[in-house]
Amino acid sequence: MPENMPTNRAQLTPAQVQIAFDYILAVDAGDDDTVDRLAAEILPHTGVLVAIAEEIVFPMTALSDDIYDINADSFVLDELGVIFLMAIRAWAHKCRASAASTIAHCIVHFTAQIFADEPKDVTRTLEAMRDERLERARAVHSTPGAHQ
Repeated sequence: MPENMPTNRAQLTPAQVQIAFDYILAVDAGDDDTVDRLAAEILPHTGVLVAIAEEIVFPMTALSDDIYDINADSFVLDELGVIFLMAIRAWAHKCRASAASTIAHCIVHFTAQIFADEPKDVTRTLEAMRDERLERARAVHSTPGAHQ
């Protein structure tokens, strides 16, 4: 796996979280000028978008810890989440030029379908996700011995 492709185990820095969500929100808004401007910053680091996708997708598709809540559909959903994230990772690794925009569109679509109550809530939902992840990244990277 390339070094610039964080995994769920890697803690993104606040700057990485910010640039990733700036890019995702620009894609969501259809703001091509901002997408183009941010592309130079995000394209070399598509792994940051992969890490954001993992943080959003995995908790919603992974098997429940509650064994009484698991049924056949749970296994299907778990495997679909795994396949979806595998495809995103492969795309980020093999097709960097087109990966960033496509991964951002996938994150927006997943958010719209799973988290947002209404289509107009997608931006607010993404902003809330950004704020939560920024707070977490700041907490992790402000502790003694944390690396930025």
